[in-house]
Amino acid sequence: MLACRDSSKEAMYTLQQRLVLATALVFSVASLVILLATRWIVADAMAQETQRAAERSASLLSAAMAPLLAESDLGAIDELSHALVQRGDFSYLRISDSQGVQIASAGAPESQESQRFERALRLGHRSYGQALFGITRIGERQAAQQVFWQLLAVCLGTLVLAAGLQVYLSRLLTARLGDLRQGAERMAAGEAHVQIKTQGRDELAGLARAFNQMSSTLSERFEALRIAERSLQDANEALEQRVALRTVHLEDALKALRLTQAELVEAQKLASLGALVAGISHELNTPIGNAVTTASSLQVLLHKTNGMVQAQQVSRRALTEALDQGEQMASLVLRASQRAAELVSSFKRVAVDDSSELRRHFELQSVLQDLLLSYGPTLKRKPWHIELDVPEGITMDSYPGPLDQVIGNLIQNAERHAFSGREAGLLRISASTVGEQVELRIEDDGWGMSPETAQHIFEPFFTTKLGQGGSGLGLSIVRNLICGLLGGQIAVQSVEGQGTCFIIKLPRVAPERIENSRPAELDALAPRKRGNAEQEVNDG
Repeated sequence: MLACRDSSKEAMYTLQQRLVLATALVFSVASLVILLATRWIVADAMAQETQRAAERSASLLSAAMAPLLAESDLGAIDELSHALVQRGDFSYLRISDSQGVQIASAGAPESQESQRFERALRLGHRSYGQALFGITRIGERQAAQQVFWQLLAVCLGTLVLAAGLQVYLSRLLTARLGDLRQGAERMAAGEAHVQIKTQGRDELAGLARAFNQMSSTLSERFEALRIAERSLQDANEALEQRVALRTVHLEDALKALRLTQAELVEAQKLASLGALVAGISHELNTPIGNAVTTASSLQVLLHKTNGMVQAQQVSRRALTEALDQGEQMASLVLRASQRAAELVSSFKRVAVDDSSELRRHFELQSVLQDLLLSYGPTLKRKPWHIELDVPEGITMDSYPGPLDQVIGNLIQNAERHAFSGREAGLLRISASTVGEQVELRIEDDGWGMSPETAQHIFEPFFTTKLGQGGSGLGLSIVRNLICGLLGGQIAVQSVEGQGTCFIIKLPRVAPERIENSRPAELDALAPRKRGNAEQEVNDG
C-alpha cells in the first residue's frame, strides 16, 4: 500500500514538474524568438541608418571636394580630409581624381568597427573624382547591445514570474488531484463509503462531486451484491445437494442402460448368428438331400447287381452299365458331400471369428469371400446382389471376427434401408491399400439418406425403422468396433435417391488391445459368448 502511495506521489510530482517544464520551455522559446527578432530588427535599422549617413556624407564630400578638385587645389583637399577624419565624421578618407590617382589620404582603413563606402565626387552632372571612406558604428552597436540586454532581462524576469505562477497553480491543481487519488486508494483498500472535499465550481470540483456520487452508488451496489451473494451461496448449496442426489440416480440409470445396451448387442449378435445358421441349414439341405437320394439309388443298384451276380445271370454288358451308373452316382455323392463340407467349413470359420475377438494374420479377400459365402443362401432369395472387388495379397494382422461383424451389419443395413421395396440393386465391396492402411468402401445404389439422417446414423438407438424391426444399434456397433478394437475410422457419403457409400480406413496392423477398454457388462457376457462359440465349433 505504501509503495502504491509513493508511486502515486511520484506520478503527481512528475505531473507538476512537467507543467513547470512545459511553461519554462514555452516562455524560453518565445523569449528566444523575441530576442532574435529584436536583434534582427535593430541590425536592419542600423544598416539602413548607416546607408543614409553614407549618402549624406557623400553629398557633403561632393559639395566640398568637387570645387577643390576642379581647381586642383591639392593642399586644401588634403587639409580638409584630415579635418573631417579628426572631427569624427569618417574613420578614414581617400580622395582620387577622375583618373583614379589618389591625391589625399587620412585615417587608418584597417578598423573593424567602420563600414566602407565608395562614392563619386560630382558637381552638377560632371564627376571630378572618387571618395573612399569609412563610417564608424561603435555607438550604434553599443546602443543595440544595450537594447538587447535590457530586453533579455525583461524576458528572463517574465520567465521567472511565469514559472513561479505555474508552480503555484500546479500545486493547487495537484493538491486537489491528490485528494481524488487518496479517495480512490481508500476505495481500492475496501472502504465502503468514501467522500472527499469539494471546493469551488470549476471542473475539479465537478469531478470531486461526481466521485462522491460514484462512491455512494458503488457502496449501495456492493451492499446489494453482498446480499445477493449470500442468497446465491444458499441457492448453490441447495442445488449441489439436488445435483448430488440426481447424480446418484443417473449413475444407477446409466449402469442399467449400459447393461441393457450390452444385452441388446449380444442379442443382435446371436440373432445374426441364428439367421446365418438358418441360411446355412437351408443351403446344406440341397447337397445333403442329393447325396442321400443318390446314395440310396446306388445302394439299390449294387443290391440288384449283387443278386444278378449271385444267380450268375449277369452279362458283361449289364455289369458294365451297372458299374458306369455306380460311378456316376458315386461322383454325385462326392460332389454333394464336398459342397456340404465346403459350406460347413466356411460356416465354422465365420462362426468362430464372429463369436470371438482373437487376433490373427489373415488375407482380407479370403475372409470376405467366406463371409459372403455364408450369406449366399440368404442372398439368393433377394432381388439385389453383392459384388466383391478385393484384390489378392492384402494381408492384415487384426481381428477378423469384429471385421466380419462390421461388414455383416453394413450388409444388413443395406438390406433393411437401401434396398427396401426395390426390385433390384447392387452392393459393391471394394478394398485398396494406402501406405499402411486399408481402405474399404461399401457402396450401394439404393435409396440414399438425407443430410439430417446421415448426421445421426452412428448414434445409439437411432433408426428410421422404429417399430419395424430396427433397433438402432447396428451402425453404432460398427463405429465402436472400427474406432475402438480395430483402430480405424469410418465416414459416410450419401445423396438422397442416389445411394450410400461407407468408407472405412483400417490399419493393416491393429493397435494393441486394452483389456479394460470395454464396459464391465460386456466383459461379464464375454465368457458365456466364447463358451457358446467354442461349443458350436466343437459340435460342428
